[in-house]
Amino acid sequence: MDEAPVVVEQALETEPSPAATEGLEAPDPCAPFLTADGRQLRVTATLDPVFEAKGFTRIGFRLIQRVMSVRYNGEDELSALQVSQLSTAELLRVDLATIARGIGRLEAEEEQQRSLIVPISYTSLSSMKGRGDVVARLKDAGSVVKLGVICEVLGVDGVPPSVLLSAVSLVKPFALLVVGRLADTDPKAILRLEGTGLQALSFECPSDLGEPEFQAWAAGAVIAAKRVAKAVLVYGAGTPSRAGILSALGASHVSVGAT
Repeated sequence: MDEAPVVVEQALETEPSPAATEGLEAPDPCAPFLTADGRQLRVTATLDPVFEAKGFTRIGFRLIQRVMSVRYNGEDELSALQVSQLSTAELLRVDLATIARGIGRLEAEEEQQRSLIVPISYTSLSSMKGRGDVVARLKDAGSVVKLGVICEVLGVDGVPPSVLLSAVSLVKPFALLVVGRLADTDPKAILRLEGTGLQALSFECPSDLGEPEFQAWAAGAVIAAKRVAKAVLVYGAGTPSRAGILSALGASHVSVGAT
């Protein structure tokens, strides 16, 4: 007895009809989500103005990503280390939510911005699914700015140069620049990123340094970064005076506001 017609009939019965799926929407990327260990996380993002260092002309904004653990009586912000310890799928949720938040922030601005610096974890770029989802969202973000998006890759410290080069090469066609975000600003650690294909490096200013200590730190970090990449972005200078010092040392872009 031929069973094929029966199998086809069963398949047709179980497959949802167009009418059943009509009106269904994709999940909201900004919605809170549960982690594997039962925490509820919410992602938010703020805009920090970034300036070309020499002329102090604003090039746009960078997205400052914040991941909040939601409790019944409040919220706690996860540290950068805690965020990096999330699973691959959870980090991808955080990255996509951050981009969606940024798009919403830019659409609320009265004037169209030149560019947007978007943070993306290296972990998301290292998986095929993650790359596909990130590239799609980068294209969405690029549509709301004049020149395009700058992709800032988080978690590059310690990644082997050849492996990082592969991830950078895949995302480079969809971004104005691919920036490596550093947590370790020791000159020796920075120089290990040579040969990774990164077009720029970025890092935060320490907030607890006096003037002589700041100048010594800035000289070491910026000069080492200039050996690795053409552009150096330094965030949270704190004062126009310190922004001027960073510019004189070779930083290409700065933000003044502390994070």
